[in-house]
Amino acid sequence: MNAGEAGGPLAGVRVVEVSSVVMAPMASRLLAKLGATVVKVEPPGGDVVRRIGATAAPGMSGAAHSLGDGKYNIAIDLGTGQGRAELRALLRSADIVLTNHLPARRRAYGLDWESVREANPRAVLCTAQGYASDSDLADTPAYDDTVQAASGVCDIYAKAGDRPRYAPYVMADKVCALTIVYSVLAALHHRDAHGRGQWVDVPMVDVMVDFNLTEQLNDFSFLPPRGPAGWHRTLAPDRHPHRCADGWVCVLPYSDRNWRDFLRICGADVDAEGIPFPTNQDRNENTAAVQSAIAAYTADRTVREILRECGEAGIPAQRVKTLESLVEDDYLRERGTVEEVRHPLGHSYLRTTPNISFSDSPLGPVRPATAVDADREEIEKWW
Repeated sequence: MNAGEAGGPLAGVRVVEVSSVVMAPMASRLLAKLGATVVKVEPPGGDVVRRIGATAAPGMSGAAHSLGDGKYNIAIDLGTGQGRAELRALLRSADIVLTNHLPARRRAYGLDWESVREANPRAVLCTAQGYASDSDLADTPAYDDTVQAASGVCDIYAKAGDRPRYAPYVMADKVCALTIVYSVLAALHHRDAHGRGQWVDVPMVDVMVDFNLTEQLNDFSFLPPRGPAGWHRTLAPDRHPHRCADGWVCVLPYSDRNWRDFLRICGADVDAEGIPFPTNQDRNENTAAVQSAIAAYTADRTVREILRECGEAGIPAQRVKTLESLVEDDYLRERGTVEEVRHPLGHSYLRTTPNISFSDSPLGPVRPATAVDADREEIEKWW
């Protein structure tokens, strides 16, 4: 890696985040990992995630450690005139302002575009909520589960199984957090080219509909439709990891060559007998038979044997790892993707990072998450 600017490609960019729970906090966490200076504005009682699960110190839950990673923290009561004045002072030095408050509350707090632009015309304001800010549904409360329901996620589970379900993690919040990141960086590029900031609005339902329908609209995308919606391979009910002698594995003979080589591993004389389901389309239409063959192959083999045989044949395969096992994974530990950190408050915890590499602006270490209002004295120097 070449020597370059320490701290990452966003060193020198200042972000003010006025938000709660996961979506916008995750977005600003990623911006902090990329080198931005992020100020997290919380109410005096702190964000709700500080009180979810076990805590190592007051207000320092596991989620608070993760979502507060790399940020400075200040508590401001935006329901008071003094609090709104403090926020306005922060906005004057911001390059990016993030909030997931609904439009009516944003206006009351001075986080609407007119107020932000008046305070700092070079700032990029990003608002993110369930529905577009200029729609009739703008002030409709939205959470990850309701967005999953409104955007088709639950129906995808129904098409793949027996009934609608929620993804077992905050899918919509995380996808929209990534959308926030690339959107504000695009707006920042435009600001640097044209000298003025702008308002970026990220409606969660719209983002997730696009995310879901990219491949799931499929045959239903034609007018008239040439088949039902749904990506056949991913919706197949038999598509799942398989049990083996000492655990679970994913074996994916995806290409036609993979499938031929897989049959050879299973003992078939493909030259003499021919190949059942020789094309990807054939296998998609006969998923149950394909998955049954994979299940029979894995049943009496160990994970090690399966990975060795598939690896030698170039067939994608992987052990099914538990969340707990990831923190001890040799690759992840060696990379620092998962690392043990000693917090200044006196406890140890596990920190994760996406570990993106930049040849000329390598990422630097970020400060640990801090308690509510812990950095007020430092932040006030920036006013």
